[in-house]
Amino acid sequence: MLGTLVAVVTGTACAEVGTAPDVPAAIELPPFAYPSVVVGDTMRDELGKAVPIRAIVRNSAGAEIVGAPARFLYADFNRDSAFRVDSASGFIVARKTLTEGRIAARIGASLQVLRPLTATIRPDTASAGGVPAALVTIQPDTGKARAQSNTTGDLSVIVRNRTGAELTGVQGWLVRFQILRPANLPNDTAAAVYLVDDQQRASTLDTTNSSGQAARRVRVRAALFPAAQGTSRVTDTVVVQATVLYKGRPVPGAPIRLAAPVVRPATGGSN
Repeated sequence: MLGTLVAVVTGTACAEVGTAPDVPAAIELPPFAYPSVVVGDTMRDELGKAVPIRAIVRNSAGAEIVGAPARFLYADFNRDSAFRVDSASGFIVARKTLTEGRIAARIGASLQVLRPLTATIRPDTASAGGVPAALVTIQPDTGKARAQSNTTGDLSVIVRNRTGAELTGVQGWLVRFQILRPANLPNDTAAAVYLVDDQQRASTLDTTNSSGQAARRVRVRAALFPAAQGTSRVTDTVVVQATVLYKGRPVPGAPIRLAAPVVRPATGGSN
């Protein structure tokens, strides 16, 4: 996988490496602190702190060589000038928008690894997306098909940049989702409701697409929510909060509350 491959040999068909503890045999580029960098700004973490990228260099035994002099660069510099990378420190500045550029880390003449990065516009507007239709739960809540049937549609937000009268989607921006009601702060998958992605995997974090949209769905345990009231039909609501930050502060319009109505149908004792 790009960015996790430990070594890429460049210029030759193979490379010999030594076995001494201080001789590099592999290099890794861990996930970046953020999937995108705002044009004119440096890479920042989710709390807004400017952070460099870092590489992990290992010897032939797999042990990390602390302080190994890895070097960093924008691998596609011959194609465009979307990123400026400080070779020694690993700090990155975005110069122009780009859906995907490749950042490289190198050690020596033959070891290199790559990881993609997006250069995007500044997020200054956040708003709610579409409202999902009411979910009518089905019991018994067993199997993959029933799990999908007991999951809401997208609860989405749109992150945009306003230039004059125009709104443009901000790509590659993180949006964090949290269930407020019924409360499930750790997103416990055994709880009555929890957040999932479109593959039904538990997830509270999404990255905006080219339109600036991010979304999560709510998996509902049909036997637990809404709470039964005899055999009557019961309607309740899941409330989700979406948080969008830039430089550690909420983007105007955020945080955003999203609601998903859920219906427990009336029964004669069973479904």
